[in-house]
Amino acid sequence: MARRYHEREELATAELGVSLEDLRGEPLELLVREGARLLLTVALEEEVTEFLGRRRYERGSGKGYRNGHRERRVTCSSGEMAIAVPRVADTAESFCSSLLGAWQRRSRLVEEVLPLLYVEGLSTRDFRRALAPLWGKSGLSRSSISRANQALREAFEAWRRRDLSGEELMYLFLDGFYLGVRQASREKEGVLVVHGIDRQGKRVVLHLSLGGRESTEAWKAVLHDLVERGLRSPGLVISDGNPGLLRALSEVWPEVPRQRCVVHRMRNVLARVPKRWHGEVKRALHRIFYAESLEEAKAAAGRFMAQFGKGFPTACELLEKHLAECLAFYRFPEVHWKHIRTTNALERAFREVRRRTDVIGRFPNEMAALEVIFGVLEGARLKWHRVTVEPEHTAEIDKAARSLDEEPIWVELGKAASG
Repeated sequence: MARRYHEREELATAELGVSLEDLRGEPLELLVREGARLLLTVALEEEVTEFLGRRRYERGSGKGYRNGHRERRVTCSSGEMAIAVPRVADTAESFCSSLLGAWQRRSRLVEEVLPLLYVEGLSTRDFRRALAPLWGKSGLSRSSISRANQALREAFEAWRRRDLSGEELMYLFLDGFYLGVRQASREKEGVLVVHGIDRQGKRVVLHLSLGGRESTEAWKAVLHDLVERGLRSPGLVISDGNPGLLRALSEVWPEVPRQRCVVHRMRNVLARVPKRWHGEVKRALHRIFYAESLEEAKAAAGRFMAQFGKGFPTACELLEKHLAECLAFYRFPEVHWKHIRTTNALERAFREVRRRTDVIGRFPNEMAALEVIFGVLEGARLKWHRVTVEPEHTAEIDKAARSLDEEPIWVELGKAASG
């Protein structure tokens, strides 16, 4: 068993240009970029094999022969990479890759199919079908698929267990969505995702797991995993109002201030209002959550209660409940407000996950689902813009976190409260 493992690692190292050990603990951009490079390298070698009618080192009919490689640089969402394109000599017709045309500088197909590399447990036939848009008719050999799968599976496993003690997070986002995962069941399962914004303004994905129905115990397991891997408590946690998640946070990180997603709160309020009133109520809610200051937001909340309290008491009662946690972002640097008052970045990524996974349907097992979801989320994360962080913002964030503990936000609804 150990010998076969080392043989697989040597094959992966030869094609990746880096060892599996080199990938462990590295930024996810490296994992995605090197995975794309492996994918393209294997594909080009398969194209040459089909063109010549024989594999490397095999004797043939004299149609031509391999003549080294030339470097070609292409880009994907994770950055530029160098590809070793095979040379072919002594042939009646020149070899031209259908994957990387003479003037093709960017392969959109790589970005489209890269998440599917993370599938574990698919058969060779299923893998070929999933990657058919990229490979065309040439296909992949069983050994090539096995090597690509093994290298990326082990890199993904290393990512799931990587040390987080070096991460310094300003903001931590927690959210979940439901997805049909297992072939033997029609039930949808909760997919629990954690990502954050570090002190350089960069977004990082930290955790991905299945969590049943988003229970307290499922979310506590997520938080304990982060703590055990060395993650220090962030300045602010942003989430929706899932009861299990909130209870888990209060038990594991009771000292960390929380921001409730204002988009989720507005949806919940509007769900308790007749549709013909949605436009007016939504505008009034925007005046609360998109005000220019905390004081203006408090005043707008008071006006909302005065205007709609009699007609829509249930909606107003819901707005009042936990309103302080919906306004917590106002204590933090203003330049960050648009990034931390909602979990929208994850919501958009979840839509992309559903779009991609609909093509696959149910997965053969739990890990297959997680690996594909990871690939899609990572592809989405690489497209998110970096958050602006100036030196003074770090002190502001620390001060804001302390102030929410020492002097919580107080909103006296029905009046234009001050302070």
